[in-house]
Amino acid sequence: MLFNSFIFIFGFLPVAFVAFYGLRMAGKVLGMWALTLASLMFYAWWLPSQSWILLVSILANFGIGRFIQTQREARPNAAKCVLWAGLAGNLGALFYFKYTMFFLENVNHFAGTDIVIPKILLPLGISFFTFQKIAYIVDSARGEVKKTSFSEFALFASFFPQLISGPIVHHKEIIPQFRHKLFGRLEWSNVVVGLAIFATGLFKKTVIADTIAAYFIPLYKTAAATGHVDPATGWVIAVGWTLQVYFDFSGYSDMAIGLGRIFGVRLPLNFHSPLRAASIIDYWRRWHMSLQRFILSYVFQPLALPLTRFSTTRKLKGWTEFAVTVVTPSFLTFFLLGVWHGAGWGYVVYGLLNGFYVSVNEAYRELKRRKRRRLRRAGLPAPRDPGMLRRTGYHLLTLACALTGNMFFRAESLHDGVTIFKGMWGLNGLASNPALANKVEPGFLLVLLAAASIIVFLPNTQQIMRAYRPAANWAVWKDIGWPAVRWRWRPAPIYLLYTAFALFLGVQFIQRGAEVFVYFAF
Repeated sequence: MLFNSFIFIFGFLPVAFVAFYGLRMAGKVLGMWALTLASLMFYAWWLPSQSWILLVSILANFGIGRFIQTQREARPNAAKCVLWAGLAGNLGALFYFKYTMFFLENVNHFAGTDIVIPKILLPLGISFFTFQKIAYIVDSARGEVKKTSFSEFALFASFFPQLISGPIVHHKEIIPQFRHKLFGRLEWSNVVVGLAIFATGLFKKTVIADTIAAYFIPLYKTAAATGHVDPATGWVIAVGWTLQVYFDFSGYSDMAIGLGRIFGVRLPLNFHSPLRAASIIDYWRRWHMSLQRFILSYVFQPLALPLTRFSTTRKLKGWTEFAVTVVTPSFLTFFLLGVWHGAGWGYVVYGLLNGFYVSVNEAYRELKRRKRRRLRRAGLPAPRDPGMLRRTGYHLLTLACALTGNMFFRAESLHDGVTIFKGMWGLNGLASNPALANKVEPGFLLVLLAAASIIVFLPNTQQIMRAYRPAANWAVWKDIGWPAVRWRWRPAPIYLLYTAFALFLGVQFIQRGAEVFVYFAF
């Protein structure tokens, strides 16, 4: 079921709302089970035959987590074995459903074999709910999770606003909210704020992202078919795709946070104006923030720790130590983050590019830190902050890197990604391709200009809603981001009119046909 569909907005959502708050009056646990059941029905709507995968994941990980929590101190070896078994089961399921077909295709290609198995359908949201449960059982082993009731865990693991495409929620953010005595009591302020955030996200998705997609998809298919892309068209394609996925994922993230708030749950941020970033590291801190947070805590740190020990044992110094302890885990982490998005050589290249970008960015930051230390030891003043011209250069370089990587992210095949890449960077020559130039409609350019202007000049959703603590971790991010916030939403007639207008347009544009969210593919 799509958030941007009539059946969800006018059917599922009102029924779930009434069921949750109505049954909550008879008891908090009953209300939680009503919301859990609604969430499971929401998931089953897409492909009922695969619902068992989510149910097995919930039951198995609850049992694993409970065993680890109760036996961690009494039987540490047994708890560790169960943890490793749980990790193997979760990652094994993820690999089977997401990467088996890709793996076999490449084995057949390179080994000349003809291994054929029935097509494996990718369960909706498996990457998201698997990572969420991995974090839960690992934190249980670390002693960071208190004993959780099954009703709490079932709702935490299935809560429909974040189930399909994130954010990847952390138990310490969500479960304490379930335990609060006021959870489930109807607060109209939460409903109004949640609706305002949801309406903004729906507008981004249906009015902006889907409009861009209507122009972009025919242009992209023509470009991929011709095999010869000129620089101007290549950059239009790259900008078009980046803005489409930007507003698509930003819209989904807003809708998820808004829906959570309607049900009294503050979800964490997942998107915070990444195209305003002046470095690729900052870009990734702002794009798919919950995934980046997961990768940092459960991949980068476990990788960095043994490498740091190795460096200490070998007494590595200087840039060699930096390469081993920072660059290596950074490269591997962001390579894995790229490959997480899907099974295909385009995603492999996307991961390699971002691993390279981040490694270079880390090296540049280390170079600046060492320069500051030398100046401080010499008693000289620290370098001045970069001026407007240099900051603009940083932004443009970050955008160029992001747009280049995004074309491999979008590519339906590695050949398509290379075709667009060569065109963007003039490797096919600088002459225009008339067959493509005629496909770049003026309306498309106007839509791209309008979308880019929104990113540059207007506050984002959480900045507009900042007076109402729009997300669980908003305090960490509230002072980060351009532009300076002057426009803030409040429950006054003009802002309620804005909410109604955004919701009206968002619903009207659904009539063109509900487009699936980009991140549903992951």
